Amino acid sequence: MRRRYLEFMSMGLLLAPIFPLGAQNSPLKLVQTIPMPNVQGRLDHFGVDVKSKRVFVAALGDNQNTVEVLDLTSVKRVATIPGQSKPQGIFYSAEFNKLFVANGTDGTCKIFRADDFKLIDNLPAGTDADHVGYDPATKYLYVGVGDAKSGALWVLDTRTNKHVGDIKTDARPGGIKIEQSGGPRIFVTLAGSTKLGVVDRKKRTQVTTWPVPGTGASVALALDESHHRLFAGVRNPPSLIVLDTESGKQITQLEGVSGIDDLWYDAGRRRIYASGGRGFDTGFVYVYQQKDSDHYELESKVATAPGAGTSLWAPEFGRLYVAAPATEKQPAAVLVFEPQK
Repeated sequence: MRRRYLEFMSMGLLLAPIFPLGAQNSPLKLVQTIPMPNVQGRLDHFGVDVKSKRVFVAALGDNQNTVEVLDLTSVKRVATIPGQSKPQGIFYSAEFNKLFVANGTDGTCKIFRADDFKLIDNLPAGTDADHVGYDPATKYLYVGVGDAKSGALWVLDTRTNKHVGDIKTDARPGGIKIEQSGGPRIFVTLAGSTKLGVVDRKKRTQVTTWPVPGTGASVALALDESHHRLFAGVRNPPSLIVLDTESGKQITQLEGVSGIDDLWYDAGRRRIYASGGRGFDTGFVYVYQQKDSDHYELESKVATAPGAGTSLWAPEFGRLYVAAPATEKQPAAVLVFEPQK
């Protein structure tokens, strides 16, 4: 009888949900799970519609190639936008009610109406169109294109859907972070490079590069303008690098999450969220606390799900959304975390 009981308990553990409910006293707590049944393959970046409380998820699996639309009020998927070609970067324009999707395989920026998701335009952007960044002052969308040998920021006017220029970079730019406090700079990662790129968007040129010594290529960035700090996420070795945006000098280096894909700065709590798990059996969000501009502490490692690399920090909602791809045991889902302190 005891053997049968243990077998039953073991089976129950195998069938139990893999998504954690958040440890006691954790800085992040899982408060919702939004399932995406039948979505297969890797998940990439998010877009957000704050007014209508929707998030958009790039599903770039070889047999998937969709953008999934999730309603945060009803906590469910409400639409699927097919016809993508390795969707990666996503931007939603509330002002013009458009959804912009950078597609890597065909190198396009596809533009959809955000009410019925009808295709408006399909513009050639460049090789492996990936990360996007938006400048609300000019209404320009910047799309990173290229490879490890050469790249550019492809610039689109979101008002007119017109391509207005290109800014050449040493390699494909990613992790695009744009100064919002009056400065002209855009900070980017450079594919395959141990350096970060600094672009002047007014002069439309890459003005310098900053070395990140002792690490591999950076893949994600976050920006704290008030303290003049740039955060870079590195996969090899897993590291979080803090740099001074005035000098480009490294301030400190901390343990990083394996398989990092996204990095966010929570200005209200002075925290950094680093989501990783791409290619790993377990995913995590590493939570760092900013003590002051020069001192940081790894506060917690919050378990998520296998392969859950990409995420979105939405300060308007005070929540972190993590994309969890499908496994043999669980359908694809978006995990919704809420800061607890």
